[in-house]
Amino acid sequence: MTNAWNRQQLGVVSCVLATAACATQIVPSEGDEVNVPGGVGGASAGTSATGGTLGAMTSGGATSGGGTNGGGTNGSGTGGDGATSGTGGVAGAATPVGSAGKGAAGGRSGTFAMGGRAAGTAGTGGASANGDGNATGCAKLSVPMNGANDKAHFVVSLRSAADLSAAGTTISMRVHVQDGVGGVILAYAQDSSFNFLGPATKPLLAEQDGWVTLTWDIGAEPAAQTGIMKRSISRLGIEIKAAPSATWSNPTVVYVDSISVNAPALSFPFGTTGTVSGMAQSSDVAGQVLWLNSGTMDTTATGTTLSWVATCP
Repeated sequence: MTNAWNRQQLGVVSCVLATAACATQIVPSEGDEVNVPGGVGGASAGTSATGGTLGAMTSGGATSGGGTNGGGTNGSGTGGDGATSGTGGVAGAATPVGSAGKGAAGGRSGTFAMGGRAAGTAGTGGASANGDGNATGCAKLSVPMNGANDKAHFVVSLRSAADLSAAGTTISMRVHVQDGVGGVILAYAQDSSFNFLGPATKPLLAEQDGWVTLTWDIGAEPAAQTGIMKRSISRLGIEIKAAPSATWSNPTVVYVDSISVNAPALSFPFGTTGTVSGMAQSSDVAGQVLWLNSGTMDTTATGTTLSWVATCP
């Protein structure tokens, strides 16, 4: 008892001598509820995370790349894992906000992103482009040829006359000969008086393979004795003719995507149903559509037809 009392007195004397270092201590009994203040967090924010590694491209599939990482703001945070697209992860910079709190943990480095698949899959729902590059359709010319005098004329009547006399002026037509073992195909022009001018060299139907563009230099073509006024062209046409061959496809079938002129710039695509007139006529058809001239001097092949089709070769 004496020793215990002495130790207690020595403790009191020590606190009296060093009051700045002592405080009254209350030792709680077992079961008492005690509120103990939490520790004070560090004032500095977490350090920046390391960026993710750029994913390796394996082929033409999706682009690969690590995810973007970043430390948490005024607290713990984690970076993103590698993404399936984008570039390598950017190191996140933690931003301290408000009063000092617990140091923010830097984000994790982005994980290695997987490379793209070997090949992308085809899209769905879109219109499938035909071999003519036209996704919506074309004109179909069907000409039964049984003799050397058989021919057919398909025409676009211009709203106003065009000057096609300049050097270098050309007429082009985009065509696909499906059946044509004999005969020729050519572009031609007519003035308002129906004077006719075509190329001296006429392309053979049998020599056309797949979709081709046939171009004729009308500017350089001699007018000769035709009487045509190349400064005032009213019609552009396509002639399919049996001569000079002796055998033919019956019917001869040709698909036409467009007719165009380079200067002045004129373009007549036949991609929609309204650009082709299915009725054979012997006079001009308005609207700059393709029409079949049934005049006795123009179409002599019996059973010739012109139609618009949604599906082309």
